[in-house]
Amino acid sequence: MASFHLLFLLATFFSLFVHCSPSPIIQAAIDNGTHAFYNCTRNNTSNTNNSYRSNIKTLLDWLSSNSSNNARYYNATVASDNTLDTVYGLFLCVRDIDPKICRLCVIEAAKLISSLCTTAKEALVWYSACYVHYSDRRFFTTVEKSPEINFMNEKDYVGDVGRFNNILWDMLNDLRRETGNASAKFAVKSVNLTENQKVYGGAWCLPCLSAENCSWCLSDAIAEVPTSCCRGKSGGTILYPSCGVRFELYPFHKADDNNSWVLPPPTNPRLSARPGKGKQKTLTIFEIGVPIVVSLMLLVFGCCCFLYRKVPKNQHDILKESFGNDVTTLESLQFEFAKIEAATNRFAAENRIGKGGFGEVYKGVLLDGQEVAVKRLTRSSGQGAVEFKNEVQVIAKLQHRNLVRLLGFCLEDEEKILIYEYVPNKSLDYFLFDPHKRKLLPWSQRQKIIKGIARGILYLHEDSRLKIIHRDLKPSNVLLDSNMNPKISDFGMARIVSIDQIEESTCTIVGTYGYISPEYAMHGYFSVKSDVYSFGIMVLEIISGKRKGCSAESECVDDIRRYAWTKWAEQTPLELMDPSMEGTYSHEEVIKYIHIGLLCVQENPDDRPTMATIAFYLNSPSINLPSPLEPPYFQRRGNEENATSNKELDNIGNSTNGITVSQFFPR
Repeated sequence: MASFHLLFLLATFFSLFVHCSPSPIIQAAIDNGTHAFYNCTRNNTSNTNNSYRSNIKTLLDWLSSNSSNNARYYNATVASDNTLDTVYGLFLCVRDIDPKICRLCVIEAAKLISSLCTTAKEALVWYSACYVHYSDRRFFTTVEKSPEINFMNEKDYVGDVGRFNNILWDMLNDLRRETGNASAKFAVKSVNLTENQKVYGGAWCLPCLSAENCSWCLSDAIAEVPTSCCRGKSGGTILYPSCGVRFELYPFHKADDNNSWVLPPPTNPRLSARPGKGKQKTLTIFEIGVPIVVSLMLLVFGCCCFLYRKVPKNQHDILKESFGNDVTTLESLQFEFAKIEAATNRFAAENRIGKGGFGEVYKGVLLDGQEVAVKRLTRSSGQGAVEFKNEVQVIAKLQHRNLVRLLGFCLEDEEKILIYEYVPNKSLDYFLFDPHKRKLLPWSQRQKIIKGIARGILYLHEDSRLKIIHRDLKPSNVLLDSNMNPKISDFGMARIVSIDQIEESTCTIVGTYGYISPEYAMHGYFSVKSDVYSFGIMVLEIISGKRKGCSAESECVDDIRRYAWTKWAEQTPLELMDPSMEGTYSHEEVIKYIHIGLLCVQENPDDRPTMATIAFYLNSPSINLPSPLEPPYFQRRGNEENATSNKELDNIGNSTNGITVSQFFPR
């Protein structure tokens, strides 16, 4: 066992040497059978940086002392005259834990993080009973998804895997909503699998997160279940710094169980070492191994700093580093930060017109009188820089009347800002899902919006000099100009692919639940047909005025695809129409649009039409459309012949938000 740990430590050093740059250490520490995982990031301080290291010590002392006040959650900030030395930190103990255990856990976590993360600007540690995190960034209210740890049971689920996955998916999404709305940002749930078996689930967020950010964080965590963790397993856990989910076939979240669910003893953990057999052996390993690793890290870090000494960079060098060969074109689009401040009155609250996952949007007026929309990305969002770079590269090359036009950008110090044309009528969801405002959308207007969105997507897929998959099409990303013409926006998730490339795969699922195609959500495969699926969901929403994937409001339905198919199968498709829709319309035309929407949301990507075909359908007065296929989870088993005619159906069951578990074969 000792040799295993030493090999693990040597492997950690080897990875540092190969990359020749300091990388996070994620290591398992075992003490009396209690599992702890820690992460030290941005190791660019030293013990000689007395002010910041002193503030960390003060912060950890505060956290340790406040853990004795029966507090489950506590955050603190230790500030200095030099703002660069300010440190932010928190602890979170599992719900209903004995306060004494919470206090001991926080104290031990503070000791561990002090001894192992001696040069880190940011560090965190997970124990089974508590979680401690500090940083030089104010991270309390932002969604932090890195580093991630996940666990899965080695045992596969024995039974109908398709039905299990769909019941699990529904339960996890229910937990996401309940957790976001809970004051303590914690929820547990159990659902019957059979008469004698249940599946148990739990979800949590940091209590300081907003309901919206909590839901967003848990959505991404849940997406990891069928992709990078736990697919078909009888249990699993996904942990982010801001939230986490867990499911098991046994009741792990009892109030009297102090070995709570936040960090279970793993049978197959990612990023963990194998447990030791005793306390003394573990302590010996740490006493010998950790100083060696830390010393080697410092040596390698010093080597890299010497080899890659920073030299002052002018603005051109910064742009060149960020945008490569596109720098010449992009320089002409760059705005000075002072001009953006003046246009928005220093980002005054009264000028704020929206807020998204990576920042806020303000209305501004340039010196020449032109109105603009200014998207200011949050400084603390680690993903913001990536999304900023991606969005500038993509949208700067696009010009179409149904796409929001990028006028420029600002990249100064830590500021990352995008400047768009101002679109006065807000987004489609602002009208569509408001019981009063959607009366302003008669059928002729909704038809115009559907056709405009289709033209914009077709341009992205086929008519621009790039082939772009948007990956986050939804009503809130469709803006309406003064004439109510639709303009697709928010290209932060877009992906440029080769002109002849049919599909691509990814381990990170992005987008919004309910609009993500099944093959993308469950397997990571995305293509132009993924955008077609999202378009189909929007078509059905625009016609019905009903929001996908919710059940708390009267205008919502659990699954717009299921709801539309039911009306279609009952030969009453016009019942899908928004009853508040005013004005005259052609019954045949509305039915054709519903038909097109159902073709777009078919399970198999090959069965969905391309956007070019959809545009042809929309603009043809009379045309025979192919029959849409019934979604697989609606197949009803009759005799044995029908039950076994399609083996893929064995893995398909009911699902909310139009996301199902099915076999997908890459084309």
